Amino acid sequence: MSELLTDAPDADTALSGRFKVGLRFSLINTVFSRLATFAVGVLLARLLVPEEFGLYTTALVVQTLLLAFNDFGTASALVRHKGDVRPMLPTVWTISVGGACVVYLACVLSAPVLATGLGSPSAADLIRLLSLNVLFDGFAAVPGALLTRDLRQARRLVADILGLVANLVLTATLAVAGLGAWALVIGHVAGTGVVTLVLLIVTRQRPVFGLSRQHIHEVAKYGGAVVVASILMVLLQYAPQTITGRMLGATSLGFFYLASNVSSWPASVVTTTIERVGLATFSRARDEGVDLDRAASAVIGMVAVAVLPGGATLALLAPQVVELVYGEKWAPAAPVLAGLAVATVARVLADLVFNLMITAGSALSSVLVQVIWLVALVPAAIFATAHWGLVGMGWAVAAVACVVALPVHAWGLRRAGVHVPALLRGLAVPAAATLVTVAALLAIRLVVHDSLLYLLAGGVVTAVVIVAGWFAGRDRLNTALDAPAQVG
Repeated sequence: MSELLTDAPDADTALSGRFKVGLRFSLINTVFSRLATFAVGVLLARLLVPEEFGLYTTALVVQTLLLAFNDFGTASALVRHKGDVRPMLPTVWTISVGGACVVYLACVLSAPVLATGLGSPSAADLIRLLSLNVLFDGFAAVPGALLTRDLRQARRLVADILGLVANLVLTATLAVAGLGAWALVIGHVAGTGVVTLVLLIVTRQRPVFGLSRQHIHEVAKYGGAVVVASILMVLLQYAPQTITGRMLGATSLGFFYLASNVSSWPASVVTTTIERVGLATFSRARDEGVDLDRAASAVIGMVAVAVLPGGATLALLAPQVVELVYGEKWAPAAPVLAGLAVATVARVLADLVFNLMITAGSALSSVLVQVIWLVALVPAAIFATAHWGLVGMGWAVAAVACVVALPVHAWGLRRAGVHVPALLRGLAVPAAATLVTVAALLAIRLVVHDSLLYLLAGGVVTAVVIVAGWFAGRDRLNTALDAPAQVG
C-alpha cells in the first residue's frame, strides 16, 4: 500500500502548515490551468462561431450533471472518514467504478433525448463522446480523494498539468483544422484520460473490489448527501443555461456560456483551489480537536477577501473585459456578465458552507438549502428571461443568489450547530476590502476613459487590496487552525 495512506507531510505537522502547503500547490494548479484555458479560449472564440460554443455547452451540461453523482459520493466520504481508510477502499472502488459504468451506458443510450431536451438535437454524438469522461472519473475518484484527504496537492498538480497540456494542445490543433465543437470535446476527453492515468501512477493505486455493509452505510449517509447536493449545485449552475437555450436559442446560449465562463474567473480560481483542501481541512480540524467555529471563520474570511473584491471588480469591468479580450462580436455577453459575477461570489461561499455542514454531520441541512435555492431560481430565471431576455437572466441569477441563497445558507449553518455570528465576523475585513475596491474603481473611471488603461488600473487596485487582506489575516488563520477547542 502506498506511503500516501500512512505518512504525514514532512514540512509542517501543524494543521495550519498542512493547509497552507496544500493551498499553495492547489492555487498554482488552478492558476496555471485557468491561464492556459483562457489563452486557448480566446483563440477558439476567434476561430469558432457562438453556435458551436452552444453545441459544446449542451454536451458539457450533460457531462457535468453526470459527474455530480458519478462516484456516488465515495470521494467525499473517503476524505471525511476518521481513522485508517484502507479497509474502506474496496467498497469505495466498487461503488465508484461500478457506478461510472452504469452512468456511462445510460448516457450513451439516452444522448438523443438529452440533446433534444436541452434544445440542441445535433449535439447527441458530442454527448456520447464526452461521456467517456464519466468512465475516467470513476477510476480517478479513489486516487484523487486520497490526495485530497492528506492535502497532498503537489502530486495532484503533476496529474492536472499533464492532462491540461494534452487537452489544450489537441483542442487548439483540431480547432485550427476546422473540427469546430468536436475539437473541444476530443481535447477534453483526452485530457481527462491523461489525468486519470497519472493519478493512478502517483498514488500507486490499482482497483481492488469488494463490499462491506459498514462502509456502504457510511458512503450512503455522507456520500449520498454530497451526491444530492452536488447534483443540485450543478442544476443551479446549468438551469439558467438550459432555460436560455430553450427560450432564446443556441446563439444566445453561446453568449451566456461565454459570460458564465468569464464570470467564474476570479471566483473559480478560489473555489477550485479551496475545494481540494476545504473539506479535508475542516475534517482534520474536527479530528484534532480544533475549535471548528474559529477555524471555519478564519478559512472563509481568507477566501472571501479574494472573492468579494474580485467579483465586484469583474462586475464593474465587464464591458471592457468582453470587448478587449473576445472582440466586438461577443458584445451581447457583456451586460450578462455583471450579474453573473455577483452570483458567482455567492456560489463560492455556498461551497465552503456545504463542506462545513458535511463536516459537522448535518447532511440533511446541506441538501435542504440547495433545494430552496433551486426552487427559487427556476421560476425567477424563466420570468426574467421572458421579460428582459438574456440580460434579465443574468440579473435574475444574481438576485436569487443574494436575496435567497445567502440567508438560507446561514439558516442551514445554524441548524448544523455552527456559530453563525463567528463566521460573519470573519467576513468583516473582506466586506471592507470590497468597499475600498469599488470606491477606487469608480474614482478611476472618472479620470481614465481608455478601456485598456481602465482595465489594467482596475486589476492592479484589486490585486493590491487582495494581497493586503491576505497578509492581514494570516496570523488569525494560524491561530484558529492550530488552537484546540476549549472544553467547558
